[in-house]
Amino acid sequence: MDAGCLRALRRRGHSDASISAMTPEEAFCEYCAYHGIMNMMPATLEMLDKLRAEVPVAITAPAI
Repeated sequence: MDAGCLRALRRRGHSDASISAMTPEEAFCEYCAYHGIMNMMPATLEMLDKLRAEVPVAITAPAI
């Protein structure tokens, strides 16, 4: 794990055992919370993955 992320998780009060049990998504959410990005959840990251997987759709102006 990245040293900066590990440091942030420890500063949030997580033990090494609890950190090693976290999923990458959980660790990222805790890292975000440490930096003041609140209400980040694994479901938020799942939505980001879904949006990345979507095929871009051309947006056209409505006909007048």
